[in-house]
Formats: sequence, structure tokens, C-alpha cells
Amino acid sequence: MDLTILGAGTAIPTPQRSPAGVLVRIGTTPLLFDVGPGTMARLASAGVSYRDLEYVFLTHLHSDHTLDLATFLQINDSTPGWTRTRPIHLTGCRGTQRFYDQLMQLYPGISPQSYSIDIREVATERIAFDGWTIETAKTGHTGSSIAYRIEAEDHVIVYTGDARKNPELTHIARDADVFVCECAFPSGYPTDDHMTADAVGRIARAARVKQVVLNHLYPPALEVDIVAQVRATFDGEIVVAVDGMQVIYLARS
Repeated sequence: MDLTILGAGTAIPTPQRSPAGVLVRIGTTPLLFDVGPGTMARLASAGVSYRDLEYVFLTHLHSDHTLDLATFLQINDSTPGWTRTRPIHLTGCRGTQRFYDQLMQLYPGISPQSYSIDIREVATERIAFDGWTIETAKTGHTGSSIAYRIEAEDHVIVYTGDARKNPELTHIARDADVFVCECAFPSGYPTDDHMTADAVGRIARAARVKQVVLNHLYPPALEVDIVAQVRATFDGEIVVAVDGMQVIYLARS
């Protein structure tokens, strides 16, 4: 199982950090978490074709996490000489079905023509797939936003999406090999719907994670030594995400 950061940034793109997107590969199966603008191009740069993508997961419905869903749907019916027949499985927070229906009203030309799309809304659940498991928990960023825990090949990756400090994050991150956690702002920054560096450190320590990947950093977080701020409360491995970074490779069993 391996992990690639496709978009390490926020709604404010910078040269190294684009809007949200995370790729997890389990064997030959790609899983895409969030589809912010430009994600499809960065997916191709990571060596994954949209033709092979069947599983898409949304943490919440803000534009910097969802805009390229329209692009993904469009290219599936617009590729010369190729017709998609395999279904797309779209899993997301509460409201995903309504979001999709409104997207079809806005762009009727991108509606699936030769394949089906299966939409599943989740809150706090555990879902078993063939050889891997997804667990979700509420993050508190919005009323329905969720984090994902991916278990496969005896390893665990957790992706928070946007979040704020809450006990459910600590539980879903328990003993994770990799904790891809929003670190939007420096320690002490006034916010009630995002994570700060000190909050990230406390959750990572309480959850006993092995490695923290600081993700979704707004400009104020890039103006300080954000790693040092997290390390004040967490003494494990810490890396700062940039676009295209293959954060970890976990040998297939």
C-alpha cells in the first residue's frame, strides 16, 4: 500500500501546494480521496489513469475538495476511442447525493452515459471491501465532514480532510502508520473549524501514530517552523506535504 499527496494545499494554491487530493494505492487498486481543482492532471502525473479509477471518497463538499469531480465525470464520456463500462463508486459525507444531483443540473452533459455511478453517504461507519476496509469519523469542520481510515495489507493510513480538534479524530487515528492531518494554522491561531499545529501534535500523541504528514497548510502555517510547533507535543516522525510527494511505501504482504 502506498500513498501520494496530489494536492497538499488549500483554496489558495501556491507553486508547491494545490487544492486537496490524496491517492492511496492498494495493490493495483487506486483510491482517490478528495478531488480539488487540478486533481485529474496530478493523478496522471502520479502514474494513474482515470480509466482505472473506480473509487472516489469525499471528506466534505467545499469547492477546494470537489471541483474536479466534474472534470472526472466529463472525461469518462469524452475520451475518443474509449468507452467506460466499469462503475464509479462515490462515497462521501451526508449531502453527497444532493451535491451530485445539483452538479448534474448545472452540467447535464457530464452525466454518465455508458456506466453507472454508485453514491454512498456515510457518517461514522466501517465498510469492508475486497482486501481493505474504510472507517469514517466526523471531523467537525462542517456539520457532515468526515475523515477516512484505510486499513489494508496490515497497515493503516488516516486522512482527515479539513477538521478541528475532537475526540473522534483521536479514535480514528489510533495506532496509524501514517496520519495525513490538516495543519491549517500555527499554534494559537484563532480558528474554530480548522486544525492548528498544537492540536495536531496532541491528537497524534494521544493516538500513538507513527508518522504525521502535515497537510492543507494556509499561508500563516508556512511562515513559521510548523514542524517545531507540532513537535512541541509529538515526538514521532513529522513531514510537511507538497504536491506529488510519495509520503510512504508500505511493502505489500
